[in-house]
Amino acid sequence: MSAAGALSSAFQEVVILERDVLPASIMSRAGVPQDRHPHLLLAGGLQALDSLFPGFAQDLAAAGAVPVNVFKDVQYERPDVGALPRRDCGTSLLCGSRPLIEHTLRRKVTAIANVKVQSQSRVMEIVPAATRPMVKFENDAGVGAAIEADLVLDASGRGAPTLALLDVLGWERPQETVVGVDISYTTAVLRPGRTSFDWQNLVTLPDPATSATAGLIIPLEGGRWFTSISHHGATNRPGTWEDYLAAARQLKTPAIYNAVYKLLPPGGLRHFVFDASRWRHFERLKRLPRGILPVADSLCRFNPVYGQGMTVAAREAKLLREILDRVAGEADPIEALQAGFMSEVGALLQAPWNMGVNADFAYPTTRGERPERYEESRQFEAALFRAVVADPVVQRAFSDVVQLMEPFDLINSPDIGQRIEAHSLAQNA
Repeated sequence: MSAAGALSSAFQEVVILERDVLPASIMSRAGVPQDRHPHLLLAGGLQALDSLFPGFAQDLAAAGAVPVNVFKDVQYERPDVGALPRRDCGTSLLCGSRPLIEHTLRRKVTAIANVKVQSQSRVMEIVPAATRPMVKFENDAGVGAAIEADLVLDASGRGAPTLALLDVLGWERPQETVVGVDISYTTAVLRPGRTSFDWQNLVTLPDPATSATAGLIIPLEGGRWFTSISHHGATNRPGTWEDYLAAARQLKTPAIYNAVYKLLPPGGLRHFVFDASRWRHFERLKRLPRGILPVADSLCRFNPVYGQGMTVAAREAKLLREILDRVAGEADPIEALQAGFMSEVGALLQAPWNMGVNADFAYPTTRGERPERYEESRQFEAALFRAVVADPVVQRAFSDVVQLMEPFDLINSPDIGQRIEAHSLAQNA
């Protein structure tokens, strides 16, 4: 959706082929089974969507999303340094369910005159052509149709249409970096009742050496909470609310258990399993078929426990708009757009990918090849969080980076780097 809005100013018509019947109201849909679990639109994603669709943040808040100040309203509990200081880092989130976020975005996108959403349209294949690729699709009755386009964005989630096209052409497939995490998470929706807490978001992380269980509470519209417990390398999961509470009692601190043990989930428990993060390195290919761009999860699928996916997709859409503006006067703007996007998207993906997989490899059950200089990065992380606790300037920089508002280079800037080193030396003195 966000990419369609980004393209709308540069193309005569933008058609979204959507497999589902999109609901007119705020509700879950079959094509997004994970939408009954917590989703975070990080501050960088909110910023990107508000840039593409002016008034988006205001509309999301008006629809019921809950404002959360980072870190003033966030109790973020780590095993090494305890709870991070509750300082105002100048950033706010709007927390709500994925259906609420999607509905608000869908209203913005469908209000654009030259954007058309074609529901119940399952893409079958992309047909190569010298000038304009063709997309073949079927409706729910199996009736086929086709659309020619100047540009096709593959946002299918697994990149299957683009991969199949490369196979048909006999071209090289992208290399993949895969990190197996085998995450299982269990979610309940609760009404907190009259009990009040001094936080809006609560995160409890484990010590990976002794536990693989983390917990989360975030607010959502309608005065409710999402509460989730996740397990790295899980072989089982809570089947009943009593099982859930037993798992909550095993967390590093009792904060989540104390918040939920008197409550009952009226809708029961929901489960979701995620096997592996996967980066398909299309950006490394020497060539792509003309007019084809894989985006969002087709490029890179992130471990959902870090809440990065929607934000990265929104930032990719913003990057598309920026490059479209730059190449408008080129002799071949489609080719220039492809080249420009592929040359820049890798840098956009690198920071969230690194932050996620570095955290994942702390768990002994994680599968895959560790990043280069992994042990060094873990030592740096320990020093970083000691500095975050001690220094408001470092905490604000950390907040801006983890919210994907600023590049990771901010943490390595001379000022922040010197502060981290100084606090590390003071700790060891």
